[in-house]
Amino acid sequence: MSDSEIIKRTEDFVREYMGRYDCSHDWEHVNRVVKQALALSRTQPAEKSADTIVVHLAALLHDVDDAKYRVEQGSVEFSSEEFLVGLGLDRVRSALVCRVVDAVSFRKELQFEEQVVQGIADAEEQRWRQNCVELACVQDADRLDAIGAFGVLRCAAFSGARNRPLFIPNDSFIENISYNQYVNTGNSKTATAVSHFHEKLLQLASRMKTKQAKEEAQRRHAFMLQFLEQIDREYSFGDK
Repeated sequence: MSDSEIIKRTEDFVREYMGRYDCSHDWEHVNRVVKQALALSRTQPAEKSADTIVVHLAALLHDVDDAKYRVEQGSVEFSSEEFLVGLGLDRVRSALVCRVVDAVSFRKELQFEEQVVQGIADAEEQRWRQNCVELACVQDADRLDAIGAFGVLRCAAFSGARNRPLFIPNDSFIENISYNQYVNTGNSKTATAVSHFHEKLLQLASRMKTKQAKEEAQRRHAFMLQFLEQIDREYSFGDK
């Protein structure tokens, strides 16, 4: 099977699979991540050229079997590597796609950073995370879609799907959130949409890895700050 056929088969699979999630993590989200990841991959310098097939497939598969939905949806553990090998992609590329998919999330990055601080992180894994261009492109693209205007929409949509409050006056949030704290707030029914901005979304611009994503993230970050200021202005209307 050709690379283009493998991509088409993967697209068909993911489009159907994502129908089980709410609209914060739907096919349109995946489609935006694919578009942005490929755009980032094309702008990398020659010495950091990315395998665009790996970038495309990892972007397509990055939210399949997402841990946030696994218990709720009762999904069976999915192996992107075996899925792609089954379509005819070579084992080396398939394994790299799987590795990128497994490392892309904010949650996994927090966990690994804590392992680095504790001195228990795998040295090869640390070098790979720092130098893998395909990971940088997919991770940055996913994070770009978590911030800015689409980030505001997706945050509200996810909170609504989990029946969480959008806003609570004088709400508190966790600064410099740890891995365990992040997992616990992810399972919480009382965490608000606005607290999620402070605990995660406003941290993402500083975590971008590619030059182009860093530049775009600053614009989207500024939009979110304006949005939060507008919330405060609107809520204060009528106060004496």
